[in-house]
Amino acid sequence: MDRVVEICYPVIAVIGVPANLIAIVILSRGKCGLSKGITRYLVAMAVADLAVVIIEVVFYQIVETYQVDWLRPSVPFCLVHYVLCYVSLDCSVWLTVAFTFDRFVAICCSKIQRKYCNPRVAGWVIGTICVAYCLKNVPNYFLHMDRADPYSTHCTLKWGLHKQPGFEWFYWVDRLLNPLVPFFLILFLNILTVRQILVASRVRRGLRGQKNGEKQQDPEMRSRRQSIVLLFTLSASFLMCWATTTVVLIFLRFPYMDLETAFRLWRAQKAGSVIQLFSCCTNTFIYSVTQRKFREHLKIAALSPISLIVKMVRLCSAQS
Repeated sequence: MDRVVEICYPVIAVIGVPANLIAIVILSRGKCGLSKGITRYLVAMAVADLAVVIIEVVFYQIVETYQVDWLRPSVPFCLVHYVLCYVSLDCSVWLTVAFTFDRFVAICCSKIQRKYCNPRVAGWVIGTICVAYCLKNVPNYFLHMDRADPYSTHCTLKWGLHKQPGFEWFYWVDRLLNPLVPFFLILFLNILTVRQILVASRVRRGLRGQKNGEKQQDPEMRSRRQSIVLLFTLSASFLMCWATTTVVLIFLRFPYMDLETAFRLWRAQKAGSVIQLFSCCTNTFIYSVTQRKFREHLKIAALSPISLIVKMVRLCSAQS
């Protein structure tokens, strides 16, 4: 188990860094056929995922697992780095929630759709989430102390702090905000969205009727299908990657538990932590599968180095 975890961290880094960089570059150009509001959410999600991979995976997990001394942060920056791990992960999770809520409003709340689903509101929501979770994680700087072991990247709680009632309150607020509330909120919003789509589809089919016994093409539903498929695939990926962590967190709070069960839950929690980090690598592949224009731009980006090499070879051949 430990060996598998050790292998997973470099895999996440090797896949996550280039995948998110590619997604940021392609989506920022705004030529993928998506609205400006959706594009802003997706770019912000890619930036947050990239931050998680770099800050959490590369400079925390890989440095600790493989003892990479030259990447190890100096002691004064240990606590800052620890807080940034929390901030990047919280922003990644809640930007996914914000995108899900935006699509829920667009599909289910026609009265406020125009007021809420626009680039200006998307920018305000993204900025608010980032600022809010920077402030929310400030207490972590004061609750932890610099590592006692100079060869470790782990910061530990201050002595006796876990026995304080105020810390227990802060711990549960932290766990509710990530991952419990986001997980069940995304699940709930998607259930409501699916219900609304099914109801709207039945109503529209009834109003449009059938012509000569053949199904008619519905241009409105066809135009919305792209964002609906994108929403459901991103949500499903998030829920699958965070399911283990969420379930284990709930079971760990049971008052009576034997040592064997506790040990199994601890190992499941360790595996869940790795699986949840994979959620920072999957979005680019989801865009490639669900978005035709994104896939086209990705092919162009992949073939550009080859085209450049071919041109250079031809130029050298012509000169010789």
